[in-house]
Amino acid sequence: MIAAGGPLPLAATPAAETSTATVTDGPVPTESTVDADLVTPGLGGFISFFLLAVAVYFIGRGMARRVQRVNQRARLEAEERAGTAARAVNGEGAAEPPADRPGGREG
Repeated sequence: MIAAGGPLPLAATPAAETSTATVTDGPVPTESTVDADLVTPGLGGFISFFLLAVAVYFIGRGMARRVQRVNQRARLEAEERAGTAARAVNGEGAAEPPADRPGGREG
């Protein structure tokens, strides 16, 4: 039985002198053998970066179109509200907006 607070028994581990395998079977790269200026991402890095740039271009282009569409709709709705308010002030009845206006919602 182990006394409280005493060391725990360790599992059997091989001694350092019994190990015959070496980790260094070939030349070990050190700071002097690997030149950091010569290590490049290569063709794979270039292709992945190029595809990423193309994807960002198309995503940005689509986003710009959607923002323009939203701004156009907001401008048309603001003009329509201003026209309706002006007609209400003048005492005219509210007329139906034309069905062929750009950006109109059709259901």
